[in-house]
Amino acid sequence: MTHEGQEERPAGSSEPGGLEEDFRVQRSEEELRAGVREREAGAVSVKKTVRTESEEVRVPKMREEVEVERVPMGDEAQEVPDGAFSEEEIVVQVFEEEVVVSKRVVLKEEIRLRKRVVEDIEVVEVDLRKEEVDIDDQTRRRDP
Repeated sequence: MTHEGQEERPAGSSEPGGLEEDFRVQRSEEELRAGVREREAGAVSVKKTVRTESEEVRVPKMREEVEVERVPMGDEAQEVPDGAFSEEEIVVQVFEEEVVVSKRVVLKEEIRLRKRVVEDIEVVEVDLRKEEVDIDDQTRRRDP
């Protein structure tokens, strides 16, 4: 059926002569792809310092002392002893212990650092866009 000034063409043709032309609408969706990449998460630092503490230790020690005792002699000497009325000196050595302190280095502890890989699961929520196509056919169809 034709209207005045229009000629009848097959459906989908835009030019007279029956060449068909397709009309297309593309619909797209976003798809989710999740992966990982490595980044620095921090660092662990072990720092050794030296602290000086004062410590007391009691050390028993001995020493010698000289006692001088004078014993009175009231008797007359029968004979004159050798060396009487001569100068004489007796030296008695006296000893004592002295505290000797020495230090030695003793290994007390070793700090070991070891890295290990721990696997976690992190839930990530992402909004994805999807195109939807609505078709509204408002053409008038006439029954022949």
